[in-house]
Amino acid sequence: MRTADLSVVMANRNHARLLPRALDAVLSQSLPPREVIVLDDASTDDSLKVLERYAARHPSVRLVKNECHRGVTASYNHGFALATGRYVLPGAADDYVLPGFVAKAVREFERHPQAGVCVAHGSCTDGDDGPLVVNDPGWCDQPTYFAPDDVCRRVWHTLPVSAIVVRADAVRAAGGYRSELAWYSDWFAFLVVAFRHGAVHIPETLGVHVLHRGSYATNSRPGAENVRILGALLDLLVSPEYADVSPYFRRNGAACHFGPDLLRAAALRADRREANVLGLLAGFAPEVYESLAASDEDPAVRELAAVFLQDPWREVIARRADLEAENRRLVEEIQLTRLRAAPPGVMGKVQWAGGMIRRRLRTAVGLHPAGRFR
Repeated sequence: MRTADLSVVMANRNHARLLPRALDAVLSQSLPPREVIVLDDASTDDSLKVLERYAARHPSVRLVKNECHRGVTASYNHGFALATGRYVLPGAADDYVLPGFVAKAVREFERHPQAGVCVAHGSCTDGDDGPLVVNDPGWCDQPTYFAPDDVCRRVWHTLPVSAIVVRADAVRAAGGYRSELAWYSDWFAFLVVAFRHGAVHIPETLGVHVLHRGSYATNSRPGAENVRILGALLDLLVSPEYADVSPYFRRNGAACHFGPDLLRAAALRADRREANVLGLLAGFAPEVYESLAASDEDPAVRELAAVFLQDPWREVIARRADLEAENRRLVEEIQLTRLRAAPPGVMGKVQWAGGMIRRRLRTAVGLHPAGRFR
């Protein structure tokens, strides 16, 4: 049976209940992966029993047991080092991919070998049984390659990690998951790859991120630890190692997605007034700077925020805010146009009519037609 030149790398800690869903999703792909490397990070539940059963039944499943709890980033980096495939699908034990994802991703890499990553919609559910929320970024109507400059213009802060395949050599060259970035490590790695090599977007839902308490990403919250980690991010973005991609991070404003703690981290730096640092902080809405300049308890933060209320930074921020608002408006128009277009066939039209009724009900109670709160 033909397999993809692709390795699934999945880290797990205490997700015994969810592992079958995640593993079945990759093992049942129409074009199955060459290998599925599962790194168990010293789980204390029944994860090992589940994984040993899968490894016994499926020769492609390789179980790696951490002798002690090493953490998420160390586990994934070990998996990236072990992977033999040309491409890597970094799977999470509590998320899952949908049928056809591997075949479609590999096909797009074959069409666009220069691409570093291939992503689909960042769709999600709230809990295991919540309704699917389709997050269509509006990039394209058919699979399309975007060069680094185009990725920088289009991406809104992040790439969807639940529906992503990355070139193995590119993610290793990016440094893998940087341990000092903790829960931001995958965000950084994939944007570095996309800003270096470009990305292919497949405009459909091919992976599902399950939102629930206790996931690694939910560890991110404002406070001293978050400030420390964002300080490490700034260190990397002003370092020679990432000098080729730091201009994209400045133009895109992606790091500002992590909130005012980014500016608090910058306020601790001796080089906080340097242009290469200020450029990384210029992605907030004007009211964020106004609030910090007026009321933050740290005088260094107040002073730094006040810089962005003066020209030329005030003009830069206002222009960026206008462009982002216009981009969001255009994307929503594209999404609504697609939703209103009746597909061919009787059943397609019936399903379309039902969807229109549901969307009108959602709008009536204050929901965005695609399922997000306004």
